Amino acid sequence: MRAFWGAALCVTMLMAAGNALAQEKLRLGHVLAKGSQFSEAVRVMNEELQRRTNGRYVIEEHPASVLGSGPAMLDGVKLGTIDMVMSSAGGALSKFNPKVGILDIALLFRDEGHADAVLDGPIGTSLLDTFKDQGVVGLAWGENGFRQLTNSLRPIKTPADLKGMKIRIAESELYKQAFETLGAQPFTLAFAQLYPALKSGQAEAEENPVTTIVSSKLQEVQSHITLSYHTYAPAAILINKELFDELPPDVKTAFVEAAKAGGKASRAFVRAGDKEGMKALQASGITITPTAQFDRAAFEQALQPFYAEMAKQFTAEKIQEIKAYK
Repeated sequence: MRAFWGAALCVTMLMAAGNALAQEKLRLGHVLAKGSQFSEAVRVMNEELQRRTNGRYVIEEHPASVLGSGPAMLDGVKLGTIDMVMSSAGGALSKFNPKVGILDIALLFRDEGHADAVLDGPIGTSLLDTFKDQGVVGLAWGENGFRQLTNSLRPIKTPADLKGMKIRIAESELYKQAFETLGAQPFTLAFAQLYPALKSGQAEAEENPVTTIVSSKLQEVQSHITLSYHTYAPAAILINKELFDELPPDVKTAFVEAAKAGGKASRAFVRAGDKEGMKALQASGITITPTAQFDRAAFEQALQPFYAEMAKQFTAEKIQEIKAYK
């Protein structure tokens, strides 16, 4: 009997060892902090992937740029030195894959429902497919959030209110062109330097999602926020193409479905965070200009020269297809 149980224990240990050896860990990097919307996406994706593959694949999260800057991680996934990355539009992602730069166009999306419909539909799928040309596979779209305007001078309701304002923007050529067209003075600056720049007056304004504004306490050094929803920043979940191509079909499906679940989790996280963030902003005493007072039509009219340039790059038809999508 002792021999039987001894043999059974050996078999169990060998099976466990075999499972441990068979388990594959994939490194996924992103630029946001642990506990952020990207972190939530990775958590849900990892749980879903393990469930769908019986623990065969595990995702290891590497947040806060520990694997490198945003551009460096994108290049790493392309080269295969990093397995996966979650990267937001409005900067590095658009430089890496210029075809998704269309998503950086100002006032392209009406609201969250519009953004979801576009990215979860055929337009979003076709944009994910373009990543293959860069040596990576786009698995799903997640969210960084709608960007809002804050400043230390005055409420922003019309394009004239932005005239001459020194505004720190994300590192996007399209953002730069849009704000220049509106008469502002946009410039880029590392996010870590933004708070002191606003405090010193080096920057008079900035634009970020509410969750980022509140978590970084920018309301302490800004006196106004306009709920402009002027630009939406989705986030792509990407994997090295060679790695993905070698996976069995059922595992490929598991990765895609897990990534979609993670992307939806990031959206839910951002939107819940925005609601809580608005409570914090209201309590802070910052002057809030609601969306109803942001003259979107006037801004769209002022941006016509910008839109004409974007049409040369992306075609007017594609831009209008997104703007009118329901």
